[in-house]
Amino acid sequence: MNLYVDSDFKISSVFQERLTELVADCECNKSELPSLIGISKDILIRALNIGMFPSTKSLCKIADYFSVSLDFLIGITDNERYIKSEESKTFQQRVSELKKEKGVSYCEIANILGFARSLFNSWNMYNYIPSLELIYMLAQYFNVTMDYLLGRTDDR
Repeated sequence: MNLYVDSDFKISSVFQERLTELVADCECNKSELPSLIGISKDILIRALNIGMFPSTKSLCKIADYFSVSLDFLIGITDNERYIKSEESKTFQQRVSELKKEKGVSYCEIANILGFARSLFNSWNMYNYIPSLELIYMLAQYFNVTMDYLLGRTDDR
């Protein structure tokens, strides 16, 4: 699938179309939808009107509400299959496990992917989840889905 995402990984017409379809199929009151999802009205409006990706946490809330994978929601795959993790893991736990499996250090990963090693410290110390772009890069590096990396599913 050809995925159109602007160069800053901020806007996607595929994401906009998928979210619009999910919202249209929703049997809830549209004005209540942001609070049901757990996001602000502005986030939902920007996503629906221009296809702007929200923060990774907000994107996960949207995917959770509609029971879809992030890869499907943002248009990386057409496969809607999503099986929620039985034992939820954090992003930090998954990165640590995958790093050990691959036998690499945080420094090696950062050098290969071209970002500061200190980001790993921030993510671990402050329980921070990185941008969608970095999640995507890490998922590609470890050859797993973004949902697996974020602990949403056990399906790699």
